[in-house]
Amino acid sequence: MNPEALIKSLKLEPLEGEGGLWSPIYRDAESNAIYFMMRDPDFSAWHILDEPELWVHLAGSPITLFTIESGKLLTTELFRESGNFSYRVPAKTWMAAQPNGAWSLALCALTPPFSKMKLGKSVTMREEFPHLEIPELFHE
Repeated sequence: MNPEALIKSLKLEPLEGEGGLWSPIYRDAESNAIYFMMRDPDFSAWHILDEPELWVHLAGSPITLFTIESGKLLTTELFRESGNFSYRVPAKTWMAAQPNGAWSLALCALTPPFSKMKLGKSVTMREEFPHLEIPELFHE
């Protein structure tokens, strides 16, 4: 699969703030879903949503998904070929992601639908979680 062809066919556009490229799949009163692509060196910056978010690896290199849950930094590798291709990030959970190679394509779905996002700031997150080695995934 060619990432440039996918960008064109899926009509992917830059996602301001978070990074990466995205396009909507659908949105209604109950839920929404998007395509989300990261091309190295870009990444999904630390952010938090009010809703739970399901990440599903679709194509390309594995995705390294970072979450902070119960005060612990968790690292999950999503890769269709490994059989571990999805992860549901709980609501109100810090998350960030990066491609583990040249590019990665995911489907991200939220139920209820997306309402707002808060981007993390390096200084603030390091003060809040001084015991964690938080990956440097910030667009500041």
